[in-house]
Amino acid sequence: MSNETESWTYTSEDGTYSVSEFTEEGKMAFVLLLETDKEIQATRKTLAKLEMAVKGFNTTVINQLTEEMLVVEEEEE
Repeated sequence: MSNETESWTYTSEDGTYSVSEFTEEGKMAFVLLLETDKEIQATRKTLAKLEMAVKGFNTTVINQLTEEMLVVEEEEE
């Protein structure tokens, strides 16, 4: 893993750190952090697509509604 992380840096509020100086555990955590962030971004993209699809489906349903389709609810006495 050292070769992969040799030129990588990690920036926090306190400064920028060389990932190559991390312990093996720290390097693994850093790589997992990157992978997890990519998964979050992909999930957000998928969610945006699904939300757009739902809006489109809803529009399709609304556009086909007619007055004849209305359900008349009986009032309870």
